[in-house]
Amino acid sequence: MVKSKNYLIEAQLALVFLIPVTPHIEISNNIQLDDIPVLSFFVLFIFNIFIKNIKEFFIKEIIPILLFIIYISIQNYLINGNFLFNDLIRYIFYLILLVTILNVKNSQFLDKYLFLLLVFLSLFSIFSYFFKLDFGVDSYDYWKIGFNSNNWIFTAGRINGLQAGGPNAFGAIIACLGLYCIPNLKGRLKDVIIFISLLGCFFTFSRAALIVFVLLLFIYVFLDKDYLRILTIIVTLLITSNFGLIDRFTSESETEGIEDRVQMQQASFQDISSRSAQENIFGYGFDNFGIVRNELKSIGKFSDELRPTGPHNSFLFIVLSYGFFGLILFLNIFLREFIAFMKLFKENIIKSNYLFLGGFVALSFTGDFIQNHSISVLFFLVFFKLKSEITNE
Repeated sequence: MVKSKNYLIEAQLALVFLIPVTPHIEISNNIQLDDIPVLSFFVLFIFNIFIKNIKEFFIKEIIPILLFIIYISIQNYLINGNFLFNDLIRYIFYLILLVTILNVKNSQFLDKYLFLLLVFLSLFSIFSYFFKLDFGVDSYDYWKIGFNSNNWIFTAGRINGLQAGGPNAFGAIIACLGLYCIPNLKGRLKDVIIFISLLGCFFTFSRAALIVFVLLLFIYVFLDKDYLRILTIIVTLLITSNFGLIDRFTSESETEGIEDRVQMQQASFQDISSRSAQENIFGYGFDNFGIVRNELKSIGKFSDELRPTGPHNSFLFIVLSYGFFGLILFLNIFLREFIAFMKLFKENIIKSNYLFLGGFVALSFTGDFIQNHSISVLFFLVFFKLKSEITNE
């Protein structure tokens, strides 16, 4: 009976790893395919409470995220006139995820799932590129799952994963998973994972993901004095140069994507500097604005032909949506663990948890990744795992 109980709570957490690999495809008027792992997670959570697999709610530990949930609920009701909205459901999910992990005595089994996910996503990227595997578009009707052909001279196309958010999000999650798993490996397996994860990340052609991945990987191998891995990294990068690595960073046509992001963030800063004190403190509310290049305005004011997005900066996204007060409450979720990190900076900087989280935070300055549930769920999983370890200590 005890073993079956353990399996049930592990099964609940295993469902989290299905979210980044479940396409956003409509299966009914109100349900998408990637809703199924989330709904199943909620059901198992209730069942685990019923059989007393989950016994405590750890009030002290959940207060920061609970305060953020209360704030966005009240703000959304006052601005949009309703309590139930997507961000609220997401953060309730994260709250339940935190409670679940805190009730697990040993969360090390999650490392196995993170490793298997990294291997699967890396190989998916590599095979999709070489075999030009195209699995069609999801409900967002924008990026194809797998191979996306294009008109670039130096490469046939870029790879998108099964998650929502496009190739940049796919590259980000491979990079962060690589930063988490590589420090935990030894011997030849370590070299193999460096090779396939770097290659898999490269074929997404996400410059930010590749830069963050390589930079933090070099910092890790130097501080860990694992100098032989430098050769593995360099050899892999030399191989990628045959598939357009240099041109991806130097081609004039490739600077347009960077210019778009600069324009979006400049528009965000200009908007923040010109809006009222009340709007800066409390924000516009969830899903009430969009950005196309240098235009930031109400989503309803954009032409149907355009595709408004966020500012491609997760923290600006929070300020615009929930104001600086919301940003403070959001950052407060991570305060205790950040202080713990800074106290032992030299030791912590090469630990897998902090490498993952640091990589994700760095990439969140270049994309709306915290708002992308299909990849941010792993960010919160790793953070809550770290929180559990600190709490147990």
